[in-house]
Amino acid sequence: MARFGSGLVVAGGLVSAAAVVVTLILIGTPGAQRDARLDAARVRDLHAIEQAAGAHLLRRKTLPETLEAVPGVDLRRTDPVTGAAYEYRVLGPDLLELCAVFATDNAQPLRQIEPWMRRDWPHTAGRVCFERQIKPSSQAEAPG
Repeated sequence: MARFGSGLVVAGGLVSAAAVVVTLILIGTPGAQRDARLDAARVRDLHAIEQAAGAHLLRRKTLPETLEAVPGVDLRRTDPVTGAAYEYRVLGPDLLELCAVFATDNAQPLRQIEPWMRRDWPHTAGRVCFERQIKPSSQAEAPG
């Protein structure tokens, strides 16, 4: 009877260890989750810059020429980790390019912090640029 009980303990330990390994494979290590959260913050920053540039286009009929000229007191214009400025380029009357350096690839749905980001702001790890067609409207489009 004691051997049967110790076998159950060993089996339970193996099942627990396997569950931890599977969890780490599916959702990533704590460090990978931190990187994904920081990438989500970068996307939120770029989205806010895009929205502020759209509001400027609506009011002034032109996109701001530089990132510094994009209106918004609480607008984060720099990377939350490195402090480097996000890249902002006007490509046309209603077209701009926003660039950032990401730590992760957001194509993996289980590691996604906010699913709309994968759809609207897909990125790999490294420097990624997004061309955004700005549609001036009185109602800002909410993510989701």
